[in-house]
Amino acid sequence: MANIAIIGAGGVIFTQNFIKDILRNPKLRDSRIALMDIDQKRLDAAVVFTQKIGQQLDVKPNFIATTDLNKALQDAHYVITIFRSGTLAHQRIEQEIPRRYGVDQVVADSMGPGGMFRGLRTLKHLFEVIDAMEQICPGAYLLNYVNPMSLNTIAASHRAKTVKVYGLCHSVQHTVAQLAKYIDVDPNQVNHFVAGVNHQAFFLKFEVNRQDAYPQLHKAMGQPNIYKQDRVRFELMRHFGYFSTESSGHGSEYIPYFRKRADLIEKYCSLPEGFDLTYSMEHGTSGASLHVCDQMQIDNEKKIADIVVGKQEIDLSPSDEYGVQLIDAIENDQMMCANLNVMNYGLIPNLPSECSVEVPCMVNANGITPCQVTDYPEQLAGLNRNMINFQMMGAQAALEGSRRKVFQAIALDPLTAAVCSLDEIQAMTDEMFEALASEINHEFSN
Repeated sequence: MANIAIIGAGGVIFTQNFIKDILRNPKLRDSRIALMDIDQKRLDAAVVFTQKIGQQLDVKPNFIATTDLNKALQDAHYVITIFRSGTLAHQRIEQEIPRRYGVDQVVADSMGPGGMFRGLRTLKHLFEVIDAMEQICPGAYLLNYVNPMSLNTIAASHRAKTVKVYGLCHSVQHTVAQLAKYIDVDPNQVNHFVAGVNHQAFFLKFEVNRQDAYPQLHKAMGQPNIYKQDRVRFELMRHFGYFSTESSGHGSEYIPYFRKRADLIEKYCSLPEGFDLTYSMEHGTSGASLHVCDQMQIDNEKKIADIVVGKQEIDLSPSDEYGVQLIDAIENDQMMCANLNVMNYGLIPNLPSECSVEVPCMVNANGITPCQVTDYPEQLAGLNRNMINFQMMGAQAALEGSRRKVFQAIALDPLTAAVCSLDEIQAMTDEMFEALASEINHEFSN
């Protein structure tokens, strides 16, 4: 019987995916599930969701709910982290201060000044989870969904001693579905091989029924109604040869080509006519993510309330998240392949050994075995290294509590470097430290 702890279970939309995936699986439904959150009200909602999923599936879930991290981790084999550190007000600060300096971010959860400070806020709590795991459930798997994924994976891997750290993201699965839509095929017909870094991995192989489908994708790019849905990613494919895993909106933050001037933002990142606000975040419209998150929070709260009082039933279809699939593969020796975020250590030889990479991993009863990716195209490695410079320096800054290295990481960010002088970056970093001091764990020293 697997013991599974979900940390941040009050984020009930994510939690319901894991609960229904566990309870739908006859070999996992008896697993002990610990729901943990610091917000009692949201935790109570997660309890109701868990009970209702069990009722709809005619299964009695074996779970506890607690606000005590140590209790949740007791005897855990798998710890899934889905918590959000801070609030939308902190995200707003992480976008608005940089924008005054010309750094126009979209989501600011992975790279740039916003990604750096979100990382510091997140690692404050992720380190607490890791340290507690080392004491209470040493050797357990940490399946982390919290961004910034690469920075967190590097820092968490160095913090951990026995805990096995893996970063999970759904961008590969979602991009497969999107590409299938662009060329009008069933996603189940698509074969792919994807590697790189999180939010900037590339489809090194994109096939339909074992035949190269890149010619179809290039043809689709020539159709204006398709091109305008993914302008940044199509431009990257046009110039670098491969399609990337992150949406055009997020992806435009990680490179210096699309957001450094107003005319480029208008050309590649403005909202096309006829598309809604949610799409605007994926496309890269300035400031859209805050509006979208505001609206999503309102919508989610209403949905949660409706389910809690019985006005709405829970959709019991399986999710596309890797988390429970990995647990099933390990516990029940079900061979699967998943793109996961791990330390490189030579997996992609032309990327730094100490960076985090997103590569295919084979999973079964022996655990998780990352695959080496040979002959990784150098132009893609060059793009990745621009992200990696920031990620490795940012992880060092968080581990050491170094304010100087926080500045240096932000100075290495491709978009920030394209629009700011070093003095401007220093002033921006100082301003963000002052505004977010209460959310950061360390007494950062110079």
